[in-house]
Amino acid sequence: MQHWQEDFMFGYQFLNGCNPVLIKKCKKLPENFPVTHEMVECSLERNIPLEKEMEQDNIFIVDFHLLDGISANKTDPCTMQFIAAPICLLYKNLENKIVPIAIQLSQTPGPENPIFLPSDAKYDWILAKIWARSSDFHIHQTVTHLLRTHLLTEVFAIAMYRQLPAVHPIFKAASIVKGCGHTGLIAAVTECVTSGITRSVNAGINPV
Repeated sequence: MQHWQEDFMFGYQFLNGCNPVLIKKCKKLPENFPVTHEMVECSLERNIPLEKEMEQDNIFIVDFHLLDGISANKTDPCTMQFIAAPICLLYKNLENKIVPIAIQLSQTPGPENPIFLPSDAKYDWILAKIWARSSDFHIHQTVTHLLRTHLLTEVFAIAMYRQLPAVHPIFKAASIVKGCGHTGLIAAVTECVTSGITRSVNAGINPV
């Protein structure tokens, strides 16, 4: 816990957390993420341009575009809440550690959507990282966990119970997915409600 504010811990959590597969090698920056070499120069340790760093496979990107336009938790009518859809640029430094070097909190660049950098004010940068971690959690809960675990498995579980005879060996082994449909229904009701995704989690206040 003593290192939670440090950049190396942010990268460590990405690599060792629930969604490391979201990290992609970055060979070209997306048009809606206008990071320049001058912006991140102080974070690059090899004294080469950002473009060269990308060519040498030292730059990675995490894009939470799936959250763009999603309604946030609205269970508290007295508090406006939001979900960020950030883009995060990661850098493999000389110690082979992954650290963040730029974070944009929504998908449309502009004056009201700045790119946050490690050189910014301490708490501005910490809050940007917190919003990125929050978005990682939302993707895990709704896509990796609910969709790709419960709802996808439910299709095969129901098909087995409907199509296979009770004496079939796979049917007999299907106890592993017993209750899958019930679990998926509970997850769908609790995680995706009419007032917005992830009812059980406060999405927070305006990210920018």
